[in-house]
Amino acid sequence: MALVEIVASNLHAGANLAKLEVGSVVEVDDKTAARWISSGKAKETDKKKGVKLTSFEVATPAADNSELQGKLDDALAQIQVLNDAATANEQKHATELAAEKQRADAAEQALAEATKGK
Repeated sequence: MALVEIVASNLHAGANLAKLEVGSVVEVDDKTAARWISSGKAKETDKKKGVKLTSFEVATPAADNSELQGKLDDALAQIQVLNDAATANEQKHATELAAEKQRADAAEQALAEATKGK
C-alpha cells in the first residue's frame, strides 16, 4: 500500500464515487498509486497517515462531444455515399462483363460454325 496526496480536482474514489479533495492523503494499492501519479492526479507523500481506500473509480467531467458527434455523423454519411457508389459500380461492371461474355460466346460459336464446313 502507498500513501499519496491528491493534486487533481477531478478524482473520485470508492463505490459511491466520493470526490477526493485536493490535498487529501489516501492510502491505495501500489498499482493504483503508480497510475494516479503517472497521470498527474496524485503525488507521493511522506505523511504518516491517510484514509485507506480499497475500492476506487476515476472520473473526469463529461466533455461536450457535440462537435465530435457531428464529425462522426458526417463521416458515416460519406461512408454510406461511397458504399452506394461502389455497389453501383460493381453492378455496372457485372452487367458489362456479362455482355462481353455473351459477345465472346457468340463469336466462338460463329467461328466454330465457320470452320466446321472446311
